[in-house]
Amino acid sequence: KRIAQELHDGILSRLFGARLNLDSLNRATNVDAREKSVNYLNELKNIEQDIREISHDLNREKIVLINNFLAILTNLFEEQSANFDADIEMEFDDSIKWDEVSNTLKINIYRIFQEALQNINKYAKAKHIKVALTREDSNIILDVVDDGVGFDVDRKSKGIGVQNMVSRANECNGTIEIKSKKGNGTAISIIFPTFQESSKEDTLEPTPVIA
Repeated sequence: KRIAQELHDGILSRLFGARLNLDSLNRATNVDAREKSVNYLNELKNIEQDIREISHDLNREKIVLINNFLAILTNLFEEQSANFDADIEMEFDDSIKWDEVSNTLKINIYRIFQEALQNINKYAKAKHIKVALTREDSNIILDVVDDGVGFDVDRKSKGIGVQNMVSRANECNGTIEIKSKKGNGTAISIIFPTFQESSKEDTLEPTPVIA
């Protein structure tokens, strides 16, 4: 909105004024007219520079939006590190283009990480946690690994946290694998099969907000 207002009230009106003035000078032949034309040409150069600066502002705002998802995740992990004993290691693949990933997938990735950390905090007694988002071909791979007490993955009754992660993975056509053994920690890996382009219908939940 701010940029649109600047374009309308500032640059467009200045361009219109410069065009009218140059048009009137086309009908003049004296020296004074030529000097004025130089001033108007300089004004057009200034307007060109302003347009470049606004373009750069737009690019910067786009970068902020693209990186905002990682900022939200980083905030989640930093809060985890500050409030619990386990240290946390983060790995984000720079080749993932988050602006091409649907909001639905991003929200579910966030919630899965959140659920996994809650489970670790409640049950695992872990000292070290590694979280990662990597890319393999067109797949996004989510990993959470801890060195906690582990659990029996073959037991029939699965906890609510595990069920929630499975449900969220399925919602995005992901394949989830949980490896764990008592005394040997837990490794959760989810493969999301493809990048999903953002759409206006990606509004299942509000996007998490950095506190």
